[in-house]
Amino acid sequence: MSKIGKAFMSLILDKKARTALEQSAARPKDMPSPAPAPVAAPQEHEAALQERLQAKLDEVQNRPPPSANPSRRELIQNARRVHASKQTILNDLSDEQRLKLQVLAMRAMMPSSGGKSDN
Repeated sequence: MSKIGKAFMSLILDKKARTALEQSAARPKDMPSPAPAPVAAPQEHEAALQERLQAKLDEVQNRPPPSANPSRRELIQNARRVHASKQTILNDLSDEQRLKLQVLAMRAMMPSSGGKSDN
């Protein structure tokens, strides 16, 4: 490595990183890298995953039922009906009308600039 390259390395890398870089450059290319740490047997790993999956499945299946409050259920159903009806109205708009509506909504949600009101 040139003197200029070493000077730049001293500015960018700390001594530990420079040493590691120099050692990796000095190591022959055909030398095999150190073996990775042994991995758990696939059967053990799969068994652990199956066990976790079964525990999660039991947890989901044994959850208490959702609130049986009739007024809450009715409120949710009404909200779904309103949403569905408004969605069909938006589906009937042309692309140009939909774009204009989006721009109008964005302007309405933007804070007024300079403290001036639009009214």
